[in-house]
Amino acid sequence: MRSPTMINAFSFVPAVILLFLPAAVPAQPPVPKSLRTPLPPDTIGVLSSELSGQRIHNNLVRLAGAPWLRTAAEFSDTFYESRAIHDLLREYGVSTTRLEKHPGAGTFEYPTEGELRMLEPQKRLVACLEADPALVARGSRTADITGELIYLSPAELEAVGKASQPAPPAWRGKVALLWSHPSGQDAKKLADAGVQAVVAFNARDRYTDPNQAVYSSGSYEHDPLAMGLTVSWRQWSELLEDLHLGKKIVVRAKARVEKVPDRSETVYSWIPGTEPDGKGVLFTAHLFDGYVKRGANDNMSGCAIQLEILRAVRRLIVDGQLPQPRRTIHFLWTNEVSGTYAFLQDHPGFGDRVSIAINMDMVGEGLRSNNAVLRMGQSPGHLPSYIDGLARSILNYVWRTNDVIFMADGPRGRPGGQYFPVPMVEKNGSSDAFRFDIRPTMGGSDQICFHNPSVAVPAIMLLIWPDLCYHADTDTPDRSDPTQLKRAAFIGAACAWAAACCTDDVAAGLAEAVSEYGFLRVAERELPRALGRLQAADAAKLPSETAQALALVSFGAGRELGALGSIADVFSGSEPARKSLESSLQPWELYRTALGNQITQYAAFRAAQLKIDAPAPPQNSVLQQQYEKIIPTMAPAVKGRQFDLSADEKYSQAMKDRPDAMKTLGITRAQATAILNYVNGKRSIAEIRTDVAGDLDEAVPLEGAAGYLELLKSVGWVVY
Repeated sequence: MRSPTMINAFSFVPAVILLFLPAAVPAQPPVPKSLRTPLPPDTIGVLSSELSGQRIHNNLVRLAGAPWLRTAAEFSDTFYESRAIHDLLREYGVSTTRLEKHPGAGTFEYPTEGELRMLEPQKRLVACLEADPALVARGSRTADITGELIYLSPAELEAVGKASQPAPPAWRGKVALLWSHPSGQDAKKLADAGVQAVVAFNARDRYTDPNQAVYSSGSYEHDPLAMGLTVSWRQWSELLEDLHLGKKIVVRAKARVEKVPDRSETVYSWIPGTEPDGKGVLFTAHLFDGYVKRGANDNMSGCAIQLEILRAVRRLIVDGQLPQPRRTIHFLWTNEVSGTYAFLQDHPGFGDRVSIAINMDMVGEGLRSNNAVLRMGQSPGHLPSYIDGLARSILNYVWRTNDVIFMADGPRGRPGGQYFPVPMVEKNGSSDAFRFDIRPTMGGSDQICFHNPSVAVPAIMLLIWPDLCYHADTDTPDRSDPTQLKRAAFIGAACAWAAACCTDDVAAGLAEAVSEYGFLRVAERELPRALGRLQAADAAKLPSETAQALALVSFGAGRELGALGSIADVFSGSEPARKSLESSLQPWELYRTALGNQITQYAAFRAAQLKIDAPAPPQNSVLQQQYEKIIPTMAPAVKGRQFDLSADEKYSQAMKDRPDAMKTLGITRAQATAILNYVNGKRSIAEIRTDVAGDLDEAVPLEGAAGYLELLKSVGWVVY
């Protein structure tokens, strides 16, 4: 029997020994499927920890702290935004940076002065351009006008001219208080009546933000109507109330508008890849909307986020936490659309150096405060790409790790309460749950430059919508959310890194993500539309509807095959990578056949219901076989150099010579645009016609498509 002392001693020894034994390392659990992305968890971790939403917000204040007026020096030297971004990059030690200037062809009107003063019944300043940057409406001319303010209702303005009713003589020499700036015939009526100026309001929601003014425009080219001033709803309604109370109001409206040379500037920077000849990744964000509209969210948010992506990725590479990427990561900041086209025109072939583009436009504001979501606009059908499925997997990861997910496969937070399991938040930012939405292709920003068939780079767009300060003078940094800025930066950085450093492991995960999204996309789009056509068809239309349904599902499956195939643009090309990609493509080849069989069988079922013969399978006609052998491509003189078909002199002349060309060919203008979009040097004329029919979900005549391509060939835009 041991004494108590002996027992305590022997009990203590193992405890002491255990202190010096190596700790048992628990096996890392596999990443749940709901959180899986093409990137390994450690890469996710270093990107998430290095990117700083607060640093982005600080730069946002530095770059767009207030919508101040531009100095004269900016029009003769360098714009503030491009110089500031260039200098910040230099501060970060990024030597691979250029500031380029692209002269324009014409001039731009820029307001340098603007005031609205009340002279009676009391003297006071109502608004001035320095404090109210949206005050002078686009289209205004230089003028200094004093006159009595009168209110003209929409009904009064509409009545003038009807039944030969002239404008009342009392309008002459007055300043009109209108609900909106006039254009067209309304502007002409006011000018003919002798109205000198207009005061109007414009707001996103005049009740929730009565002090907001949205940048506006009007028609002020007819004398004596010279200018329009935009005030807030509060200011406008106060003036209206005083007029209704019978007060006589005399105002002085003043504007100075100068013509400045139109041009664009580009800050271009890059992180070099170890395979410089391979296709890289491009980030793009515009510096401003025209020279007048300068906003924090629209779009200094996109610029500042990408600035932080560049800084963070470069820092991780320098510190050895990330390797040098295989493919170059490019960054482009310039004027919206016009500046992007100017850069591309000055760098022919630039589009051939990138596999995808990521455009960020309005991505910094808080989601809850705007009742908004982060939206992704996909690459169009004529440019199928892995970027759609890749971005969706990253968006899904941020949602799953920054929201409470009441699902069996949802990540779990701490016990005892609801917590974000892997929070991606900033100390001075919100704790908003993340929300995202994926939409078909969107326009209105720089991604359209890359969708252009002359450039042909798959591109997505990220933006927050709704935006309660869109194109308004209240688009200031205080409305931006450091948490949202960080999340948007992570989404962009993760997508870019997966594409720029697509190792064999990443390529396998990328193929899985692209394929998974492809099945979802076909199931949501083409398949239900195709089956719906057959369900709604009567006996007479069933054969044509069957043909269109087959075109739909063939297009959908073909798009996803193209998206998977595009991984070859960025993968290593090793034997394992090729086999992995081939094994991902094979199910889609089988699925395309299965989809066609499903449509055919359902068409036969509908035929039996309608008591008619089942539609015959489509047969390849002699014409079809002929056009399967002709492959159009963009002419070398056009590719990467010309971007607007309607501005081409030869094309314009051809359309003047043949005004009924579209009608004769049996195609619409939308179909004509799509036909050109699908020209890529790989698709035959027959394939282009089928893809356009599937993409637009409309019947497209083969001879019409071929005839339009022949027209494009005759004017030098297409060669066979």
